Amino acid sequence: MGNLLFYREFYRRNLPHYQPEKGIFFITTRLAFTLPEVILNELKEKKEMFEKALKNVNKKDMKEFIREFHKSYFVKFDEFLDKYNKSPMWLCKLEVAKIIEENLHHWNGKRYLLFAYCIMPNHVHIMLKPLKTGNNVYESLTKIMFGIKSYTANECNKVLRRSGQFWHHESYDHFVRDAEELGREIDYIAKNPVKAGLVSNWQDWRYSWIRKNWEDLEM
Repeated sequence: MGNLLFYREFYRRNLPHYQPEKGIFFITTRLAFTLPEVILNELKEKKEMFEKALKNVNKKDMKEFIREFHKSYFVKFDEFLDKYNKSPMWLCKLEVAKIIEENLHHWNGKRYLLFAYCIMPNHVHIMLKPLKTGNNVYESLTKIMFGIKSYTANECNKVLRRSGQFWHHESYDHFVRDAEELGREIDYIAKNPVKAGLVSNWQDWRYSWIRKNWEDLEM
């Protein structure tokens, strides 16, 4: 297996991933904590069913099949994260959230174009578009997320006066197909704190950011 930090259209870890060139991606990453056994078993079963079904999918239908799996997997998982109150809630601490915000903006325009993000108590939603490197190759999502997570983990642990794993090793990512879907996903990111019952108006959530005039940017 090749180096996962380099760009590849398809790559795998625990979840199947797809990264087409010029793509915009909705990414969700969470803190490292143990999920309840019932949730682990349910998610594991969904992935096993997917792997079995994937063997019988035609190559021309594979991209759409992966997309549909991602969507169903994510909806189930994100609903759980929003409701789960037994995990660490470090991300709603101002000092911790600020580290993540500053790092996301630091790489904006360098490794990726940032469209939006929302920092929830135990997970983060990010919308971004990888940019080309000096070698005229697009930055890989794996490399982008490795950079974000490794730096913020170290800095946040310092603030929290702790050591050990901060982020879960796996991140969910979803390829945004068109402008209509991009609008829906940005709306989802903005309103996630409302859906989770944290605020009544999305503008009241301190830890969100939506790029101004994002509609004018090229897909």
